[in-house]
Amino acid sequence: MNALTTRHTPFGFDRVFAKDGTVLRDGERVKRMLTLNEAQAQADAAAAQALKSETAESARAATEALKTLSGRIQAILVRMDTESEAMRADAARLAVAAARQIAGAALSAHGEEAVLECARSIMDDLRAEPRIAVRVTPEMADIIAERLYAEAEHRGFEGAVVVRADEEVATGDCVLEWRSGSVERTASDIETRIAELVERWLAAPPETRADAPPVEDEPSEELKHG
Repeated sequence: MNALTTRHTPFGFDRVFAKDGTVLRDGERVKRMLTLNEAQAQADAAAAQALKSETAESARAATEALKTLSGRIQAILVRMDTESEAMRADAARLAVAAARQIAGAALSAHGEEAVLECARSIMDDLRAEPRIAVRVTPEMADIIAERLYAEAEHRGFEGAVVVRADEEVATGDCVLEWRSGSVERTASDIETRIAELVERWLAAPPETRADAPPVEDEPSEELKHG
């Protein structure tokens, strides 16, 4: 009688469990499972990386926005500066034009005072001259002669004072002539000098300007020596 022999495959305890029941090993295959702490750690790392990336992107976007804003602000400032310069120039020229109108009206009303003041300014220096000739507009010749003769006597002027009417002399202008020279005072020359001062002031860099162009109270007379 032959005995039957049965071969039994030994049970391999290859399945390994964690305390929480998670299968860590199943036979020859190893199934890697994450614990709760490991999963949380990886999630935190992923979140940190995403935040870092988002922060960097936000920073780049903010930088670009600031560059654009800075460029626009600079353009606005340049435009405002240009417009401000134009307004200052217009205001200065308007002031000169207004002053010209006011001066013209004042000369029409009180032109003789301007002529007399000019004559007074040189009489003391020309006390020894034998004669001074004063040319003025015909409308003022008589009143200027009367007042200037009295002024010469009051100041002790030794020479003769001759007042002549001249059609070419404008109201408020005068020409004083003596043996060795002459002085011509014209409103147009004064206006020209003031306009030149204003233009030089406007042409100067803004940081070097004074608050107003340096206009003299009494512009110097143009001396013509013969």
